[in-house]
Amino acid sequence: MVETGTLNELINGVMKLEKKPQIGFIPLGTMNDFARTIRLSTKKTFLSKNIDEGNIIPSDIGTFNNSYFNYVAAFGAFTPVSYVTSHKLKRKFGKLAYFIVAMKYLNKIRGYKITIEAEGQTVTDEFAFGSISNSKSVGGFEWFKRSGVKINDGEFEMLFIRKPHSIIGYIKTIFAILFRKHNNKKYFEYYQTDKIKITSEAGIPWTIDGEFGGRKKEVEINNINMAIEYIIPM
Repeated sequence: MVETGTLNELINGVMKLEKKPQIGFIPLGTMNDFARTIRLSTKKTFLSKNIDEGNIIPSDIGTFNNSYFNYVAAFGAFTPVSYVTSHKLKRKFGKLAYFIVAMKYLNKIRGYKITIEAEGQTVTDEFAFGSISNSKSVGGFEWFKRSGVKINDGEFEMLFIRKPHSIIGYIKTIFAILFRKHNNKKYFEYYQTDKIKITSEAGIPWTIDGEFGGRKKEVEINNINMAIEYIIPM
């Protein structure tokens, strides 16, 4: 049994084992994105009493160059918006709470010129945000429709947001994000696939499972299908 803060470290240790143990954890984080994805209760008393009686759910794991991640690898300006948007604001304004906070970050948004190689395609452009995830939410915000995310289908949801070049562009992009219009090539590159390669001229700061993952000029990400089994108390 582990807490979510050490889950990434545990995954990196377990993935090196030939025989991998089943994993149970108590979600003590602020957002508990992955816990919500696998429908894990956040009630510590319930979990501690029922950990020996539960369902087993297999989950994909991602490789990030020479390390592993559990549910998300991300970079860019929209990453902090989800984490700094208060619960009070979310309850009052719903999805618009993210729009309100995002507008405060407009002058801080920068672009990264990157090349994406996925599904036999190569795209080079300036992107403000990128995420490779295996979760229905990142930072408490549901980026994708629930029916489209399965944690053990052998594929990740990969979303890249082009950097807008005007206030109107920012507003249209944010609304497209809020209403999950990911197939709009004007604003996004969106893939559901098992591998991707991302390269850039300058090092990009990455966030891995909510923690700083270092600056990288080249990243290769692969999906390892049903690599880990989680215990979900009943």
